[in-house]
Amino acid sequence: MDKIVVFLLAGLTNGSVYGLIGLSLSLIYGTNRIINFAQGDFVMVGAMSAIFFMVTCSLPTPVAIAAVIATVLLCALALEFAVYRPLKRRGAPPLTIMIGTLAGAIIASGSALLIWGPNQLYVPNIFSLNPITLGPLTTNLQQLAIVSAFIVLLTLTWFLLYRTSFGLCIRATGAQPRIAQLMGIRPARVVRFGFMFSAMVSGIAGVLVGPLLGGQVSMGVELTVKGFMAAILGGLGSPFAAAAGGIAIGVLEAFVAGYGSSLYAEPIIFLLILIVLLVRPYGLLGDFEAARR
Repeated sequence: MDKIVVFLLAGLTNGSVYGLIGLSLSLIYGTNRIINFAQGDFVMVGAMSAIFFMVTCSLPTPVAIAAVIATVLLCALALEFAVYRPLKRRGAPPLTIMIGTLAGAIIASGSALLIWGPNQLYVPNIFSLNPITLGPLTTNLQQLAIVSAFIVLLTLTWFLLYRTSFGLCIRATGAQPRIAQLMGIRPARVVRFGFMFSAMVSGIAGVLVGPLLGGQVSMGVELTVKGFMAAILGGLGSPFAAAAGGIAIGVLEAFVAGYGSSLYAEPIIFLLILIVLLVRPYGLLGDFEAARR
């Protein structure tokens, strides 16, 4: 029983990160129907810039976190201005724009490699890593902060989309961009907000998960894949379904690694996704979210 609780906590921790990336991917997809293959690199930028601001510059933690968020927002604006906007203006198809975001991811990881090198670096923790016991559970504040951030950011996304007028603009742009534009909505601003909000979410995830995984410039690729898997499993059309898919992947990964080997985790997860897509092509919750809206 104790092992199950440990694996469940590990799965929730990793799944929260995958879920946040899946949520970010789905949010951008909902505004412009493209997959941002640089999404995981926002997590990498968050973790590595935390090293720069907290260790190299020795800034106070609140100031450093604000600087990290500002950095990932600038990276999101750079991706939107330098890749998405020029290609969209020239009428490029979605596949071309997605390849452009992949090129942006390669440029980001290459630039980070020149700055920080290939080795794994220590990311300073914001919360204590000392073990604490909560009933049958042994954890630490950093793990609890990751799960808590997942819940808070998920709630914030729900409130933004369904309880604000701007959220209505976002959903209208995702459903019918041409009609939304005729109604006075500016799709370009909605898309820009999608890039920036998703970058902020991923940057916060990088700051929180960095102390547990370590900071490495190559971490963005793997996290992008895991986030994409989460979005496909849960349902790419809904940020909340994608977040649920991330939790499912994290828990399954933890149990497979705990009772078997981590080498089998990804093949089993891909097999599960294939089976789900054969039965439910829109993901586990995709049809439900579409019907609800």
